[in-house]
Amino acid sequence: MSARIWSFVLGWSRVGLNAALFLAATRVLTLAEIGLFATAYAPIRLTQGMFKAGVSDAVIVLGRRPRRWDALFALSLSAGGVLTVLYLLIGAAFSPILLTLGVIPLINSIGAVSEGILRQRLALRALALRTAGTLTVAAIVALWMLATGWGLWALVAFSLLNAVLTCVLSFRLAAWRPQSWPAWRRQQAILPKTSEIAGRVLITTAQMPLAQLAFGLALGPIAAGAFQIASRMLDLIDALTLSPLRFVALPQFNRAHALRPAIRAHLRVSSLSGAWVWAGTFAAAPEILAVAVGPTHATTAAPILRALAGVGLLNAVFMPILQALTARGLTRLVLKRAALLLGLSAALVLPALTLSTVAAAIALSLAVFVANFWLLGMALPALGVTRDDLNTVTGPLCAGAIMGIALVLMPALSLLIQIVIGTALYVLLLGLTRLPRLRMRV
Repeated sequence: MSARIWSFVLGWSRVGLNAALFLAATRVLTLAEIGLFATAYAPIRLTQGMFKAGVSDAVIVLGRRPRRWDALFALSLSAGGVLTVLYLLIGAAFSPILLTLGVIPLINSIGAVSEGILRQRLALRALALRTAGTLTVAAIVALWMLATGWGLWALVAFSLLNAVLTCVLSFRLAAWRPQSWPAWRRQQAILPKTSEIAGRVLITTAQMPLAQLAFGLALGPIAAGAFQIASRMLDLIDALTLSPLRFVALPQFNRAHALRPAIRAHLRVSSLSGAWVWAGTFAAAPEILAVAVGPTHATTAAPILRALAGVGLLNAVFMPILQALTARGLTRLVLKRAALLLGLSAALVLPALTLSTVAAAIALSLAVFVANFWLLGMALPALGVTRDDLNTVTGPLCAGAIMGIALVLMPALSLLIQIVIGTALYVLLLGLTRLPRLRMRV
């Protein structure tokens, strides 16, 4: 298979296998247990991108220079050690779960440079097979623990075992070891660039872990468990529908001589699929979650998933703009958007937490809406795209909105019937939006 296919397999195995285990666990665990684990894991999730993406990206940026890799390994190990000590201290005082999970940053820091070397070599097949293998082994152990009554500690074991196996296999596959003792002058030389890369990853991935932590601390484990279920389902649906489009869009934008028609075409495709999927998710959230996690948890989590459907829709519609900016090297705009989104999320979600979990989830969607439309005003001139090019998304969005409202107003129906009726209505409405164009051409 090609490198692109293996890259897709790598990304999908991470999301799919994690989601499969989580959905299995929800059948056994209570909302409070899910919330306790999710709240304790949120700080780990918040910082793990610094190693899995930040340090490994730095390996690629620094080039094939073993001495710099040695210095980067020392920096990574230092950061992982500091975070582990911090998490262990907090865990000892407040959370036995965080106390157990606290060693994960140190484990991730040990394997981060090796992961970066594998990515630099484009060893995507090895990375994909490693990820699928480690997740499968960890999931089997966790499922056995769930079946034998270990409760939420099965999720803790899954996270720890996956981190350890990933680190060990990364070292093994990269066949790399530090060749020199840490030298502060070398670490000083790479510190600014490494900090910039890791900081960028932290900003762009911080929204949902911080929201999860806020839900747990402000509203308690039951609310945190419901939010975790809804946000996991958001990630899973996004991966099922949007990941293939992301996978195709970036290389096509990189190769495109004329960017404007390429963006217009991708906007059409992403809005067509996004409006159908997320309007349908909004309407059928109770039935989707009843199938995925069981009716008991679905009742509590469905209103939150409905509130987060706006996040999924906005991510789908704006995906081509973000990918085009990345392809053209305009990553500073993407970073500014991420920083604005993080600030808006904090400003809107924290007051909303005093009202309800649904209000806080709506605040998250509103933050994404404002940040994306701010980006739009900056991105269009930078990409040479006009507002008229955005008209291609109007029809799908209107059709999706009408479909979603119609399904909500209908009597209770099974998920399969809602999919059939909703799809037929969506296709019909899309056809109606095209009629004026056809008449004008005639």
